[in-house]
Amino acid sequence: MAVARGARSKVFSLILAVAIPAIALVPLVASGEPKSAKPAAKEADRAEKYDPDNITAISQYMETIAKGNERFVAKDHTTAIDTYKKAIQLSPRNPLAHLLLTEAYLVTGNLGEAEAAIQQAYEADSKNATLRGHVLLVRADVFERHKKWDQAKLAWQAYTEHASKLGADAGVYPQTGAERLKAIQKMLDLDKAYAVVRERIAAEKADAGKAAPKK
Repeated sequence: MAVARGARSKVFSLILAVAIPAIALVPLVASGEPKSAKPAAKEADRAEKYDPDNITAISQYMETIAKGNERFVAKDHTTAIDTYKKAIQLSPRNPLAHLLLTEAYLVTGNLGEAEAAIQQAYEADSKNATLRGHVLLVRADVFERHKKWDQAKLAWQAYTEHASKLGADAGVYPQTGAERLKAIQKMLDLDKAYAVVRERIAAEKADAGKAAPKK
């Protein structure tokens, strides 16, 4: 699965890049509050510093994701996971935090939680076609890691079809899906062939046991 891992690594780098503007804005936002401000004024400033559309200012959702990414890069995966969960609470239907949470779970080896997280990303809003492609790739990779071959094949097919429509410039890799489909099918064919051999060996051993003279 080296090909899939490499593609997923590139995808995650692209996802982190989405939050770079947010990371840059975090210290600016924090420094924008005068220390002498009254509590009520601070609350007003805090409300004004956010823009849900990320145009005139950072959204609280993206600010939280940026903080999670900082902790992820620092290899503080436990805090990153908690922070991504906070972002999800702010915008449950946005797939980005779910996708980042999946990656954090994969890094910590928690495959069960990773599968649950990527499913949430898959079921979330998919207006951003590029982000949707990233979700489809990671979902297929998670199924493959879990050795859920039928689901993995369907997921890779979905990713390949979606990626083919977008093209390489969108940061998706349709060739990855095609290669994984071939690899999985080859492995399944070999396993089926080996199953016949294993059955024959088992039958020969059983026959030999029956023919052996009793002591």
